[in-house]
Amino acid sequence: MVFMKVNRIKCPQSLIAPLIQIVIDETRKSCKKQPTACGFNPSDNAYEPLKLMQTVMAKTNEVCLRYLDNSMLCSLPPPGQPHNITSVCAAKNKRRRMEDRHVVVPDLNTMFNLQEASPSSYYAIFDGHAGHDAAAYSSAHLHQFLAESKHFVANPEQALIDAFCKTDALFIDKCNVERFNSGTTAVCALLRPKEKTLYIAWVGDSQALLVNQGRVLQCVNPHKPCRSDERERIEKEGGYVCYWGTWRVNGQLAVSRAIGDAEYKPYVIAVPDIREIPLDGGEDFLILACDGLWDYLSEDDAARTVYEMVCSNPDNISILRSLLEDTRKIAIIELNNRRFRRKKCKSAVLMHFWVVDPGPKHFYSGVIPDVVSPFVRALGRLDSFATKLVSAC
Repeated sequence: MVFMKVNRIKCPQSLIAPLIQIVIDETRKSCKKQPTACGFNPSDNAYEPLKLMQTVMAKTNEVCLRYLDNSMLCSLPPPGQPHNITSVCAAKNKRRRMEDRHVVVPDLNTMFNLQEASPSSYYAIFDGHAGHDAAAYSSAHLHQFLAESKHFVANPEQALIDAFCKTDALFIDKCNVERFNSGTTAVCALLRPKEKTLYIAWVGDSQALLVNQGRVLQCVNPHKPCRSDERERIEKEGGYVCYWGTWRVNGQLAVSRAIGDAEYKPYVIAVPDIREIPLDGGEDFLILACDGLWDYLSEDDAARTVYEMVCSNPDNISILRSLLEDTRKIAIIELNNRRFRRKKCKSAVLMHFWVVDPGPKHFYSGVIPDVVSPFVRALGRLDSFATKLVSAC
């Protein structure tokens, strides 16, 4: 909640984590000192969500206003690790509501006061379906549960599994009370630069593309019912897989793992697959995106488009607006200028592996990989890459 608020007001990335930590600490003190005023109900032994939210929002506004005074900024701790440059974008297309969510936490350690863990950054995409509730809940809680896991310091893979499963279990409890039917796919990246390691965890069909000096690596094997191992698991649990336009669980759901989707349990699980990737220093960027992007843009095309745009304008950090616009153009080309048949939301996070001062990185040499597809040539004949997204959120 606080994270979304400070992002909405465009708080500098280096200040987000320490300000959130201050809000959390001061809110806890207020709840301890005046629990009733913060929404605590003794008869239920619980806080009223609305009152607690109002308390947190009021405290967030108070803290942000306090640190508008430049003299107060001196009291904040200096930034820790240099932050990687990120670009984020989302488009709801023809949807009535945006069902996707994205999260960027450059300094997870400061946000949760993790003093023993190696410096960590967290990036995630949540592609919601049948409503936005599962994606909204996951984007607000999964990184919290990750940081709270007892395995976070020594075993990040187990910590990611814990976080996914806990997020799913608590959201299912919420579904049973509030009658939610939504679910969400998820792809999360946990970067530990000092350990030179990147962890990718996912459920569903959102994907992560790592680009190293022009070489592309798809980090994700999507969880789809057409996978033989997924189909076998579903059938062993008593479910079935059939073809209806695409392979579906119980004739309905096109992914075999997701957070939420209470009516499809236990066939659709939230246990993530995890890939540990050692980094050699040649990495240029990582793209996390939902299937709304990958359905229309190949991995090579996505990498080349980013290279072209950064080489032509190194200071442009809004690359993904152009990238998502390009998928819209490709869809128009594929459909012979007819209107969209599909109404998918599209969300993406682009994380560069250089920091604010990239130095003599080969990326700026103007050298672009030789992969050129007909779609990229077609895009070159259309509007400028800098075209703004009409349907951006």
